[in-house]
Amino acid sequence: MAAPTSATCRIVLASGNPGKLAELSALLAPLGCQVQPQGEFHLVEADEPHPTFVENALAKARHASFHTGLPALADDSGLCVEALGGLPGVRSARFAPLVEGPRAEQDAANNRLLLQQMEGQTLRLARFVSIVVALRHAADPEPLIVRGELIGQIGHAAQGQGGFGYDPLFVLADGRTLAQCDAQEKNRISHRGQALQTLLPLLRTHWGWTAAASERPQGWAIPTPTLPTSGEGVISPPPRRGGGREGDGPAFPRA
Repeated sequence: MAAPTSATCRIVLASGNPGKLAELSALLAPLGCQVQPQGEFHLVEADEPHPTFVENALAKARHASFHTGLPALADDSGLCVEALGGLPGVRSARFAPLVEGPRAEQDAANNRLLLQQMEGQTLRLARFVSIVVALRHAADPEPLIVRGELIGQIGHAAQGQGGFGYDPLFVLADGRTLAQCDAQEKNRISHRGQALQTLLPLLRTHWGWTAAASERPQGWAIPTPTLPTSGEGVISPPPRRGGGREGDGPAFPRA
């Protein structure tokens, strides 16, 4: 059977976060696949009760795939701050008490609480972590699991108008915040962007998904994946720096 092209491949995105939807849709564009957010199917978001990014991403992907009958993509990501013992971590989206209203209001409340908890802290090292899971169907025994990470510092005040979530507080090595990067640059360097860039070739080699040649951006090519596989064909995330349990603990690079 011929590998599906952009004319036939569809995947449901297990997220209702508009910023995340825009980011993931742009990052998946090179595949030429039709991406449908779960909201188009009137799905409520899955619970995220688990203590790890991996478990939450798997739960969201299985929920979306089960209720739509489509392959599913889910991301669970968060900000891990060393001075706070890895918090807010898997609670990043709900760090502050729930705020009724637009998502931007919850983001602002989360940022205010983070700045309060960082008052007087000189150690401001932090990292964004993203775990992305792709499933062919809800009972898929061989999910693709990839990991991306971006290291930076927590600023003393919000800067920049772009991005979402903690982007205005996350300071890069060049002194800019992630919110001061344009969308194209953020997609290239972000934790989520790194994870998706790893996932794209795996969708080709493990699922046989390819973009129609006529719809690929000029100069675009999917590189050969270099990550090892382990266990039941699950793609292992790259080794952690600084030790700790893979994908979820508050480990940081050591000097």
